[in-house]
Amino acid sequence: MLKQDAATPLYEQLMNEVERKIREGYYKPGDKIATEAEMAKEFGVSLITVRKAVSLLMEKGLVIKKQGKGTFVTKPKYARNMRNLQSFSEMCEQMGVKPGGKMLENRLVPADGKIAASLGVEQGSRVVYIERLRYADQEPVVIEKNYFSLKYASLLEEVFDDTSLFRFLREKNGIRVSSSEKMIELCRATQEEAKLLGVKKGDYLLFVRSTAYDGQGEPLYAGVQIINGDRFSLYVYETNPE
Repeated sequence: MLKQDAATPLYEQLMNEVERKIREGYYKPGDKIATEAEMAKEFGVSLITVRKAVSLLMEKGLVIKKQGKGTFVTKPKYARNMRNLQSFSEMCEQMGVKPGGKMLENRLVPADGKIAASLGVEQGSRVVYIERLRYADQEPVVIEKNYFSLKYASLLEEVFDDTSLFRFLREKNGIRVSSSEKMIELCRATQEEAKLLGVKKGDYLLFVRSTAYDGQGEPLYAGVQIINGDRFSLYVYETNPE
């Protein structure tokens, strides 16, 4: 039960109690939690207190309200810390999630203006193009499209399904990704992207354009990630230089 005389507000205590039940598996993703009236009666608090607690749970992304149906536990989002340079596989492993992948394409393509500028090659020149669908616990969450200069033509001979590109480059070529720059936007899912990610055509997705560099500051690859924002969040840390 909630402690009426505690320093912590009742709505926060209630939020913590429901969150505990979600974290410990009492409530599982997709489960409907008790109604506001039921919680008010069970915990001896007002409806206003319950609504504040549910609002906080929604802000945390733990529950979602469905009009006329009730409040349901959401699937936990996968979070990527943009402050740390790590591969998708490393991020999954850090979260205790099994990474996976399916290579969709591995071929030579002409570089458009943006890719050519990022890689320091002439526009229209051939570059290695690798497209993959990335999985977290067997759920498709990211489409990766990476471009390499012909210096890395040996990649054409490889199959990158459940293999980390970062790890392959480090172990097979002795090359480490040392830095990267990223630009984050929103895009709408095309029919093909929607099919791959299990969303609806036109749904908003996260679009991350990036260029990675080796230890000498030379472009290693350029590419984009198309991310299901309903299942994935990006964490960015900022400081004031003054």
